[in-house]
Amino acid sequence: MMEAPPSGRPTDADLCAYLDGELAAEHREWMTSWLARDSELQSRLTLLASAERRFREAFEPLLAESPRAKLQRMLAGLPGYRPVVETRVGEGRPFWARAWPRLGLVAAGISLFLAGAVTHRMLPTLRAAVGIEVADESDDDWRQAAAEYLSLYTTETLASIPEDAAPKERELAVVGTRLGITLPLADVSLPGLALKRAQLLQYDGKPLGQIAYLDPRDGALALCIYANDLPDIAQETEQRAGMNIVHWSSRGRAFMLVGHTAMPQLQKFALLLSQRLTL
Repeated sequence: MMEAPPSGRPTDADLCAYLDGELAAEHREWMTSWLARDSELQSRLTLLASAERRFREAFEPLLAESPRAKLQRMLAGLPGYRPVVETRVGEGRPFWARAWPRLGLVAAGISLFLAGAVTHRMLPTLRAAVGIEVADESDDDWRQAAAEYLSLYTTETLASIPEDAAPKERELAVVGTRLGITLPLADVSLPGLALKRAQLLQYDGKPLGQIAYLDPRDGALALCIYANDLPDIAQETEQRAGMNIVHWSSRGRAFMLVGHTAMPQLQKFALLLSQRLTL
């Protein structure tokens, strides 16, 4: 049974199918009839047909570099994938029509790249779900995140916080309980600095404590404690987000002192805190 030709004016999709030689005989007659009496449709057909060179110039470098064989193997491993059988019938078709299967591979490659990026972000959750213990490729990422967070602080961020001891002791108790460490106010206080607050944050699903100080000369400074369950390491120095950092690990927790304070003074503060909290 022959399918009746469509009614109405042809669309761009119909014109592309016409150029591609994919219209049935009765549909081609319907298209020819329209083209014979519609000058605007004729112009549109000419425009679509002339797009071949621009299409080639835009995509040929990308297509030439695409790992076609690798992508085909990866696609073949996807659930429900059905390979497209190429024929020789379309040798005379315009380039843009013949390029669609190749462009499909490029699009699939981009999709696989994006899927890989999403998977990378989800790896901690996936590992936890299946019970696999694997060391993170960047175990210091938490320090970058904490440093960038502190870089948003100004003197005004902390200056208005009262210096009453009672609220700070309560905050330290909450943070210490979550991290499994005792944080007495006297042990985390630093000479010449005002301890302003302690708050509990989270990074990669693990608790991250921040104790914020205000230096009258250098501004905000923070002691960050992260429950990373990694081996002990001695104190090391670095710079992140434009600030000085001293960091170390002890008893399954990572410590970082970060701020605009000069490195020698920061190291003295870090030594004092490490003696009080980790020995």
